[in-house]
Amino acid sequence: MNKKIVLLPVLLLMMLSFTSCNESTAVSQYDNWQQRNQTFLDSLQNVVDSKSNPNLFVVTPMSNSKLKIYAEKVAGYEGQGSAPLFTDTIQVYYRGKLINGEVFDQNFQGVNPDANLDVPVKYPVFTSDAKYQIITGWTEVLQKMKKGERWLVYIPYQLAYGSAGSGAILGYSTLIFDINLVNYWSHKSN
Repeated sequence: MNKKIVLLPVLLLMMLSFTSCNESTAVSQYDNWQQRNQTFLDSLQNVVDSKSNPNLFVVTPMSNSKLKIYAEKVAGYEGQGSAPLFTDTIQVYYRGKLINGEVFDQNFQGVNPDANLDVPVKYPVFTSDAKYQIITGWTEVLQKMKKGERWLVYIPYQLAYGSAGSGAILGYSTLIFDINLVNYWSHKSN
C-alpha cells in the first residue's frame, strides 16, 4: 500500500513535466497577414466575376489601372449631383476596418451615422499635408461618389499604407471603409 501512495505523486509529477514540454502553437490573428489579405481580395474578384452580388463593382484607380478597388453602394443613401473633384474638400462619416473586423478609425459609433450624435469630418480629397494621411485609394473613391451616397470600399494595400503599414495598421493590409459623403465644396468657395 505504501508503494502505491508514493508512486501516485511521482507518476503525476512525471505526467505534468511531459505536458509542460510541449510548445505553444497559438495562432495569431495576424499570421500569414499578406496572404490572407490577398485571398480576401481574390474572393471579392470571384464575387464580381460570378455576379453573385450585383451591387459589388470595381473602381479602377487613375493612379494605377492594374490595381482594383472594390466597392458597394449602401441602399437608402442616394446620391445627387456630380462627384467631388481632386481639389475639393469633403465632409464625411467613415469607419475604417481591417479584414479581421478590427476598427482602426471611425467618426460614427452606431451601425449608421446619426446626425444627432455623430459629427462628420472635413478632409481635402487630396493633400500632401501629412496630418491628414490621405491614402491614394481614398482619393480615388471619393472622386466617384456623389453627395449623399454611402459606399463600402475595399482598398488594397498598394493604394493604402503599402508593405510598411502605418501605426496600428500592419503592412499589406487591405482597408475596408464605410464612407458616407455628406457634402463637398470647391476650394474656391472656402
